[in-house]
Amino acid sequence: MKITSFFSKILFYASAFTALISANTLAAETVAVYTAAPQKLIDTLVPAFEEQSGIKVEIVKAGSGELLNRLRAEKGRQTADVIWSVGGELVDFNKELFVNYTPKDDDKINPQLRPSQTWLPFTAIVSVFLVNNQQMKGADVPKSWSDLTKSAYKGKISSARADKSGSSYIQLATVLQIYGNNDKGWDTYKNIMANMVLSNSSGAVPRFVNDGEAAVGITLEDAALRYKLGGGPVEIVYPSDGTSLVPDAMALVANGPNPSAGKQFLDYMISKDAQSSVAAIGRRPVRIDVESVKELTPLNQIKTIEYDLLWAVENKKQLVGRWSDTLLDVQ
Repeated sequence: MKITSFFSKILFYASAFTALISANTLAAETVAVYTAAPQKLIDTLVPAFEEQSGIKVEIVKAGSGELLNRLRAEKGRQTADVIWSVGGELVDFNKELFVNYTPKDDDKINPQLRPSQTWLPFTAIVSVFLVNNQQMKGADVPKSWSDLTKSAYKGKISSARADKSGSSYIQLATVLQIYGNNDKGWDTYKNIMANMVLSNSSGAVPRFVNDGEAAVGITLEDAALRYKLGGGPVEIVYPSDGTSLVPDAMALVANGPNPSAGKQFLDYMISKDAQSSVAAIGRRPVRIDVESVKELTPLNQIKTIEYDLLWAVENKKQLVGRWSDTLLDVQ
């Protein structure tokens, strides 16, 4: 009986020790990711990463600005390992929250889409107009940013708020880089703004257009393509006076709980498998050896500007402040 009791105790402690080790192992194999990525990208890429790596991904999804506010509030007690698919200007504006990381396939990244050393490009984003022809009601389809200033589009344009949405801020900066950060540029944007119906969510904009709640939406190319391929009564317009081709950002959070898993997550998102999935979904990949889907207009047929990301970063506070003042003028 004593021998039996002795071995029982050994088995008990061995089991407890094994459970403790297993629990610690499981805890180490988790990566916490803050993201503003569209749900389609999350649903496609996160399970693929989990299967490939064996690492469990914990997602916190919100707008770019909200995620950065959360990271700032958590400084010194970070719960996130990675921020994924947010505006690069937000990361550059908060460099102290992140650490530089060079991924395994760094040499495969298109150098034109690598404007910062603080963050890695995830996809290349083009700003477009999504137009519902059934809702135009006699107005011509807008072909340029300047067209959007016309009174015929009063109340017909859906856009996200530039103080809430990273993509909408890019669109504001794009107009100002085309027409100037001066009276002409701001008058152009103010007249567009006077025709807008604003939303807190950039994801809602193409849905409003597709559903007939708006005639025109200022949105991202991949979101517009999704509704077009879904059979909606919509068409995609690339502004003839120029548009931006801007990478969205992903970065390793400084002092995150599991930096090793965070690095593996970033490596995977740059991998050829992940970037091929990005392309299939309708975003433009950042790898030089992965092509965009044929349904997207070739970049050499789109007038793109040399978007000055550094200028957009350094002037964001001032530009968003003036945007807020302009909103009060047009309401």
